[in-house]
Amino acid sequence: MDMMSAPVVQAIHNIAMEIGISLPHFRHLASTEAIRRIAQYAEAIGLDSIWVTDHILLTDAQTKRFGTVFYEPIATLSYAAAITHKVRVGTTAIILPYRNPKVTAKQLSTIDTLSGGRLIFGCAAGWSEEEFGALGVDFKNRGAVSDAYLRMIKRLWTEPRIDGLQFEPRPVQKPHPPIWVGGNSKRGIRRAVELGDYWHPTRPTAEEVKAGKSEIRNIAERFGRNPAEIGITVREPFKIDERLPADQDKPFIGPRSHVMDSFHRFKELGVSHMVVDLFYSMTMLEHETLDSMIQAMDVLARDIRPGL
Repeated sequence: MDMMSAPVVQAIHNIAMEIGISLPHFRHLASTEAIRRIAQYAEAIGLDSIWVTDHILLTDAQTKRFGTVFYEPIATLSYAAAITHKVRVGTTAIILPYRNPKVTAKQLSTIDTLSGGRLIFGCAAGWSEEEFGALGVDFKNRGAVSDAYLRMIKRLWTEPRIDGLQFEPRPVQKPHPPIWVGGNSKRGIRRAVELGDYWHPTRPTAEEVKAGKSEIRNIAERFGRNPAEIGITVREPFKIDERLPADQDKPFIGPRSHVMDSFHRFKELGVSHMVVDLFYSMTMLEHETLDSMIQAMDVLARDIRPGL
């Protein structure tokens, strides 16, 4: 029998899946105007959240994927929070080893305070060995460092004093902003169960979400957690195009019927929030414009979200 109680499962299925948008702070669309336009339009049409992602120094190979311009995420998020009023603002995901955790905690608690409690903190251990090297950060030990840094951030956000030192402002949200832990591997899932509130994989298939959910159930007791307390959120590329095949490995790319089936399938699996990439993550999205992003956002807000 599923370790989740029936009432919890029923509650998950009765909650509308929320939808957020990655902001164009990198690749070919990156500009102040683009960030402002997408952030404010997402709020105006009732989407739930706006998001930034994290890179600092890019190799030549990485610029082919991310572009040459990449606005720093925490500074960008502060700007996005300042020009909006209600939409949630989040990171997907801050690479924990890249920054001093005390500075990260201070920056993010400040954003949560200034935004009136709208922050979602997505974090991960990172994957780019070249970028770790360029920053002078140990790549091989990134998992242990991520665990230690995340523990420190949580302490700073929840304890009155650390080693006799004062940390203010603490976040508006109590005990702290929602923590989404990225990583599709079992190590990422373990980190989410031990230290987070949500598991946040990138581009998973439905089967991978199902397997991750099973892993959460298998290990939750080890960390004194009820698996029903650990949510699932995902980040996915999105494009409706009737000319494309319905591919289960690309659940949100293709004909409308395929994409809608995927949304309902992911919701049934317990996914409560999806961050959508409209200009990045797949080759077919690399030539999108701000106007095409706006059109896709309209489809999400008008045609898809109400049915979830």
